[in-house]
Amino acid sequence: MHSDQKPSIFHNLTLSDWLLAGLFLLVLMVLGNNLAPGIGILIGLLAGLGLLYLAKRRRDKLQPPKE
Repeated sequence: MHSDQKPSIFHNLTLSDWLLAGLFLLVLMVLGNNLAPGIGILIGLLAGLGLLYLAKRRRDKLQPPKE
């Protein structure tokens, strides 16, 4: 990968990362459904995906650059 290219959002994810992300999404979807039945699942899913995206970007910034 060239230095001017940004890595993919799916770059450097392990199985435990995927499991934790899935569990996090499930919890937010259930919480959203409890707060607003019906549309809450979609709200929880969108909020979870947004938060996971922000967390992944922040984690990537903290990783040392690979040569």
